[in-house]
Amino acid sequence: MPSSSLLAFFSKVAVISNLVYLVSTLFLFITWMKIPRDIAQFIAVTGLELAPMINLIFAFILLVQFLQKKVIILPTWQTIFNLSMLLVQAGLLFI
Repeated sequence: MPSSSLLAFFSKVAVISNLVYLVSTLFLFITWMKIPRDIAQFIAVTGLELAPMINLIFAFILLVQFLQKKVIILPTWQTIFNLSMLLVQAGLLFI
């Protein structure tokens, strides 16, 4: 798989997992919402555990392509959103 398509794939997966991360963080603060246990567990695992790992992989591939001076063909909003969510997740880790 070419590295540009690998980066595009991880970028899209990171956007989805970051949105689930935001939903799972929202569920932590809204206690009156009753959702089924299986859905809550899926959201928790995908959002709180998978999202930071996918973001790290995305950032690593992005860094490697940047250092190799390859053309990065991604929408700017995806890159900014994923990297800012990585910073938020790292910040919340230490709080």
